[in-house]
Amino acid sequence: MVSGREALLSVEQGISRARGDERGLDAALRSAMAEARRLRHEVAEGFRALARARLDAIVRDQVIGELDETERQALAILEGRRRQVDELARQRDEAQAVLDKAETAKHARDQELADALEALDEQHDRTAERIKTDERWRKARKAVEAALQVAQNADKKADDAEADLAAKGKPYEDDPLFMYLWNKHAGQADDASGSFVRVVDRMVERSVGYRDARANYAMLREIPVRLREHATNKEHDVDTAKGEVAALERKALIADGIEPLETRAETTHAAMVAAEQSVKKITADLAKIEAKRHWIIESDDEKGEKRAVDLFAQALEREDLRRLYQQAVTTQTKDDDHAISAISSAQVALQKADGEVAQIRAQMREMARRRSELEGARDRARSIGYDDPRGTFGGGQDVIGNVIGGILSGAMQGAVLDRILRDNYRAPRRRADPDFGQWGGASSFPSPWGQGGGTIGGSQPPRGGGWRTGGSF
Repeated sequence: MVSGREALLSVEQGISRARGDERGLDAALRSAMAEARRLRHEVAEGFRALARARLDAIVRDQVIGELDETERQALAILEGRRRQVDELARQRDEAQAVLDKAETAKHARDQELADALEALDEQHDRTAERIKTDERWRKARKAVEAALQVAQNADKKADDAEADLAAKGKPYEDDPLFMYLWNKHAGQADDASGSFVRVVDRMVERSVGYRDARANYAMLREIPVRLREHATNKEHDVDTAKGEVAALERKALIADGIEPLETRAETTHAAMVAAEQSVKKITADLAKIEAKRHWIIESDDEKGEKRAVDLFAQALEREDLRRLYQQAVTTQTKDDDHAISAISSAQVALQKADGEVAQIRAQMREMARRRSELEGARDRARSIGYDDPRGTFGGGQDVIGNVIGGILSGAMQGAVLDRILRDNYRAPRRRADPDFGQWGGASSFPSPWGQGGGTIGGSQPPRGGGWRTGGSF
């Protein structure tokens, strides 16, 4: 069994490990790109050597000058992109180091809050057990039970009366003449009809026996209203009785020293919230750096490396250089041997280096995807509240570690970790009496880890703030 804090720490360490692998790929990419630049320079040097040996001075200087200028442009593009990627990598590494510290601090604040809440719950339980021998409290609890029984009976009578109205009132409501007279308040002081209409209405009243029917229907409608008012009053009696219990419980809690524990819980909660906000901000900043870095790496083929390679290739595709190379190959002299050999060897090696660059880029994209799988699982686990240090995960660290390793290797996805955490999570224990000290309208707000339970503070007098403690997800 591992705690929620330890489980989430394992995920965060896996994310940090993924970033370490990405740093290694960054270094490999820089090395491969540097090698490709060196080989392109060797190819250019080979053509310069051929130009010097086979072209006259005027043409030679023109060809070499244009080749030099193109190479400078290409290298400037590559160097500019390299600096951008290196700077973002530096920012990413710095942000990750800051995030590691912030997450460590948050875990420490989580544990402090969990300890404070545990001490608070234990004191609640001790006081709840002690007060059972208090005669005033026992009488107050019995009064609550009696008030609840009366309220339940009153509510049932009101429900029955409302059902009775729905059944017995239907014949009246289905009679159009009766409802005509009822809706216009026929025969009553507030009937606004004229004298002629009143005469006609009295004839209709006699024909349908309206006066007796109206009295019966009015009584049928009035009974549910009165019974519902009575039930509501009885509910208020329950609230009053519960308030008396809450006042006694709050007094007992204060006598047993609950207030310093509440202050400690409130202080540690504020510290945990501040640490959590810090982690969220740093994580958001890191995500922005990653997004920009990813965009540069993904677009480098079009705006960076590919553009530089195209410039270089266009320079080497000049007709005079192609003709120069073909002549050197077909009419090779001793002076040409070294240049042609250097060009051929460099071109073969360059093709391999370019392939390695493309492969490393693909690996970087894949590693970023795997890391994002872990980050998504971490964020979902935090939102549910699995980072509560009081919660535990069955199966131990090895199971979670194996799943994290599987995600990093590409064999699993983040949904597997979601399922493992969900199926193996064990919520913190519930307090022996989660209602103790909570009756009477105690203020509360959701637990820092998203779970239900009791509330810090009582209602006599009511305390500001407070939050739910104990309970389960």
